[in-house]
Amino acid sequence: MDISPNLKLPFILPSQAQKHVTHNEALLALDALVQLSVKDRDLAAPPAAADGDRYIVATGASGAWTGQSNRIAGFQDGVWTFYPPLRGWLAFVADENVLLVWDGTAWTNTLAETALATITRLGVNSGADTTNRLTVSSQAVLFNHAGAGMQLKLNKASAGQTASLLYQSNWSGRAEMGLAGDDHFRIKVSADGSSWNEAFRADAATGDGIIGELRPSRDTIANTLPDSGRFNGNANNAVYSGIAYTAPTYFTVTAGSSIASHAKFINDNTDFGGAAGALDAEVKALVQKIRATTTGRRYGPEWFVMRAQNTAGALTEQRTHLATNYGLPFTNALAAMPARFTYSYYVKVKTGSALLAVDQVLRASIDGAPVTSGSGATPVVLTNGDGWKHINLEAARADIGYNHRMAQLLTTVSGEVWITMPKLVFGHVNLDPNLGVLINTRLFG
Repeated sequence: MDISPNLKLPFILPSQAQKHVTHNEALLALDALVQLSVKDRDLAAPPAAADGDRYIVATGASGAWTGQSNRIAGFQDGVWTFYPPLRGWLAFVADENVLLVWDGTAWTNTLAETALATITRLGVNSGADTTNRLTVSSQAVLFNHAGAGMQLKLNKASAGQTASLLYQSNWSGRAEMGLAGDDHFRIKVSADGSSWNEAFRADAATGDGIIGELRPSRDTIANTLPDSGRFNGNANNAVYSGIAYTAPTYFTVTAGSSIASHAKFINDNTDFGGAAGALDAEVKALVQKIRATTTGRRYGPEWFVMRAQNTAGALTEQRTHLATNYGLPFTNALAAMPARFTYSYYVKVKTGSALLAVDQVLRASIDGAPVTSGSGATPVVLTNGDGWKHINLEAARADIGYNHRMAQLLTTVSGEVWITMPKLVFGHVNLDPNLGVLINTRLFG
């Protein structure tokens, strides 16, 4: 054998002439390959080099490097010498400050993304194990965005598993939040790490929140309007059916405008199998929108649809939008208001168009879907083609303790709208668009 098996160093043979040549060739190879540090790995053509410079020849080599791609090129005694790598050779690339390994096919970064993508565990200033495959021992950990947003994802295999954050004190659990054993979001606390108390649960299906033993829900909210928005007078809710229209005292008609009864929802109506009478077409359309069952459409506490028409030549609190003038057909009566309140109602435009001033409220939704609202927001235009819409407005009283335009609804000259089942509640809540009548607290007189 004339050369060594790994570095291919030439041996000095017996009776060989000019042994120094062979010896020096081996020394040059050792000088090139031992403690291998190359200047660059991206060049395909030889650069101007100093004696001893080494490079990894890039793909597509040319010139004096032709046919030498991926080999080690060493500039020695004014000429290029090439060394084919063996699998497992390491090379430090000075201009990138990275350590490469030859895998038999290509030079790869020993700490590249492809290598880290399959790492089985990692400990940062801490020891990782088969359960805690990522461990960090540090005063703080920062997850920063890469130019936009940031999400931390905890994924579990199925609903019965756990995906949570556990807070410990001296390795004993004290608080936990996440999905534990089902898909409801929970926050639990413990004084000893073994007995746990549920402090909060958010129902995955409904979004209802349960705080300890208290179950706050939009279903427990009462209407503060004296007629429950049924337009049947301020007596009580004891009259279930056979009601008569009474103009709501909490509305004040603006100059030149009018409000009146349009039609009534009839309990046990004939449209859905009853015998008490047929529904007006618009009432029927609304009932079909908010009630899913025939029984729900047939029976229920009766309510009126009110029509409001703006007939004033000079519109009240006139506002121009998209070259169309709008004004208030009614305001609400003077009364002390809660600091924050929600006002909702169903509305359909009969003639003209209506303008919903969502820029005058804190939050707004139409049919349960949020719309851009608040200062600077673009008002929403409603027309007859939109059909019945459920409007939900979350607002605040003025500094004087009053808000005279809870509905924030403006109409054109001679424009007419149908309104029904208004609701005024304390605080901010996105009321169910299919709720229908929300009664007040006077249940039995």
